[in-house]
Amino acid sequence: MIIGIDIDDTLVNSSDSFDKVIKKYNVDFKKSFRDTWTEEEKNFIFANYLDETLKNAVIMEDAKEVINYLNSIGHKPVIITARNNGHCKNIEEFTRGFIEKEGIKISGYYFGEFEKSDIAKKINLDLMIDDNIRVYNNMKKENIDCILYGDKIKNWKEVLEYIKRKERSNG
Repeated sequence: MIIGIDIDDTLVNSSDSFDKVIKKYNVDFKKSFRDTWTEEEKNFIFANYLDETLKNAVIMEDAKEVINYLNSIGHKPVIITARNNGHCKNIEEFTRGFIEKEGIKISGYYFGEFEKSDIAKKINLDLMIDDNIRVYNNMKKENIDCILYGDKIKNWKEVLEYIKRKERSNG
C-alpha cells in the first residue's frame, strides 16, 4: 500500500509548537492555533514566527514506530504536504533532514501539494492520513481512502489498527 502522510498536526505536533512560540514572544492572541485565526493573525505569525515554529515541532507519539513498522512489512509511506520553500526558507531540505534524523523511513516526498488529491491520483495512493477536513473530503470525492487524523482516529496506534483492519477486510 502507498500511504500518504501529512506533516503538520499529523506527523508532528505543529499546533503545540505555534502555541509555545506565541507564548514565548508574548504575542497577544486570545486563542490557540487550533482555534480559528483571522487572516491578519495568520499572516502576522507566519511572517514572524513560522520558521521557528516548524523547526521546533515534535514527532507525534508512536508515529515513528508505526511508520517504520509499516515500511518494514512492505508498505510505502510518503510525505504529502503543502509545506514548501515559499512558506519559509529551506523548509523542504529541513523537513527531509528532520525526518531522516528522527529515523523515520519515508519512500518519497511531495512538497507544495495544496490539492493533495491530485498527487494522490498520480501516484495511485491507497490511503491518506491528514488532519484537514478539506483534504479528507477531497480524497473521499476521488474514492481514495483517508483517515481524518485527530477526529475518530486520534493517535498513531489507532492508525495502525485501522490499516490492519483494512488489510484483513481486503484479504
